[in-house]
Amino acid sequence: MIDVLAIGAHPDDVEFGVGGILARLAQQGKKVKIVDLTRGEIGTRGTPEIRKAEAEASARVLGVEDREILDLGDGQLQANLESRRAVIEIIRKHRPTIVIAPHVEDLHPDHASAGRIVSEAFYPSGFANYPAGGEAYRPRGVLFYQAHLRFDPSFVVDTSETFDKKMEAIRCYASQLHKEQDDEPQTGISHPEFLGRIEARDRYYGSLVGSKYGEPLRSLRLLRTDSPLDFF
Repeated sequence: MIDVLAIGAHPDDVEFGVGGILARLAQQGKKVKIVDLTRGEIGTRGTPEIRKAEAEASARVLGVEDREILDLGDGQLQANLESRRAVIEIIRKHRPTIVIAPHVEDLHPDHASAGRIVSEAFYPSGFANYPAGGEAYRPRGVLFYQAHLRFDPSFVVDTSETFDKKMEAIRCYASQLHKEQDDEPQTGISHPEFLGRIEARDRYYGSLVGSKYGEPLRSLRLLRTDSPLDFF
């Protein structure tokens, strides 16, 4: 069993969205696994082989125990029975307490599809007779992170102590980021201001909860607490 299963559509998605949270959990001794649903094979820059090496290096920086890259089709990711079965089998194999995934509404269709796949896999993963490998198991909950589009978060995690670790992990994706004298096609990620935009976003969410940096998460359902004092 693991504590957290963090899912992205592509290598680098989880770092951009919840890199600080994953680094903080790892520092707390929690068991974290990352699963990328595609190899990023149609990305404008780099190659799948380069992205794989970068993803593995990034996971080491975050302190994540394990990372797996599936091959469900970059640019073609669909919330269908095949992809649902693949995620159910991952959930059943690792039996996470919670799953973290991209929000179901996003400009990039792969991000939105990844969120829907996880949403649609979460509940049936606990059906004993669902036609997928592994023993039935249902996580306690699903949380969503931001990509392109803002949402109203259920809560914000203070990542002030791990923001630098998050940025170090993101910089592992050198093939995707801005370089001087760069002749490759430009993307949003390769823009010179991209890393500054990541910092601005995390500063904004941190400011909402009285911390320097923060990362927002949205819950699939209402969260329970035994005492309102737990939040303070």
